[in-house]
Amino acid sequence: MKDTEFWQSFSLAGMPYSKARDFLEDLGPHVDRLNALRTWSRLSADERSRMERLDQNRLKKATEAGVRAVDNAELPEKILEVSQPPFCLFAWGDTNCLHNPTIAIVGTRKASTYGRAVSRKFAEAFARSGVTVVSGGALGIDGEAHQGAIEANGVTAAVLGHGVDKVYPASHIGLFKAIRDNGCLISQFPLGTPSLAHNFPQRNQIIAALSDAVLVIEAPQKSGALTTVNAAAELGRPVFVVPGNISNPGFAGSHLLIREGATFVDHPDQILDVLGVEPIAPEQALGSMSDIQKRIMKATEGEHRSMEEIIDLTGLDPGELLAELTMLEMDGLIIKDGARYGWKP
Repeated sequence: MKDTEFWQSFSLAGMPYSKARDFLEDLGPHVDRLNALRTWSRLSADERSRMERLDQNRLKKATEAGVRAVDNAELPEKILEVSQPPFCLFAWGDTNCLHNPTIAIVGTRKASTYGRAVSRKFAEAFARSGVTVVSGGALGIDGEAHQGAIEANGVTAAVLGHGVDKVYPASHIGLFKAIRDNGCLISQFPLGTPSLAHNFPQRNQIIAALSDAVLVIEAPQKSGALTTVNAAAELGRPVFVVPGNISNPGFAGSHLLIREGATFVDHPDQILDVLGVEPIAPEQALGSMSDIQKRIMKATEGEHRSMEEIIDLTGLDPGELLAELTMLEMDGLIIKDGARYGWKP
């Protein structure tokens, strides 16, 4: 607990980056860091006041639950590529998943049914292939990406814009527990930090730094996901974009990225190939179909059917059905004949 208490106090102080670096560089190898911080003569009155607001009860509860501070020695070296690498991150769960090949999936909180379904399907494919799915734990595209990875029995990491002991949005309390059990929650912000707008550009830089590639599923023209793309571009990470309906403003930012040079993709294997990851074979995927996919396959068994007929038989939303049909078609399980879908012979 003492190490996490030091980093919690250090983070709460909120020193300018260069000053914080000076303190750490001046420490000797066997110094009591927490005591050295508390007695450091260069701490301003405001920094000392912030540091002394440390909530011991919150810290004790969090550390007993499994929260800990991790420094850069425990993280992939690529975290050091950002202009001002974090001195530590707070983690809840198993950070070993960050050493796998990693793909960030990002997009709008106000995602369409199609965007949510595509996010989940791409995440499932990545997770089945041993890739860690990284996202931001938010509503919409983020949440579907985490859920898809978990449902594929894979691992996922949520990089948060608040303390790892906080749940935002509140509706994700169950999802956050599942992420902890199948990967990790991670944040550069001290315990207890609320979700504030100015935290998210910093959060998005960490998402980009921890990822080998970034995939944009659905982003309007002013989406916060575009800050992750900008950070990825600065770090030399490849950026991929799934296209959407040209009449849907939710994809305006996505299509702009394609025009500006991001790589258009319509299947997860295209990204896995760039990263040198062997994708799972379609016949293996058949054995791990979701209930929704099984319903679609049953509806199209023995007869090619239109979208409307499949909707009537399955009760699926049109956007979700289109996403699922697209993925089944790409995996060679369904074929499209004109406006009708059926089993591949």
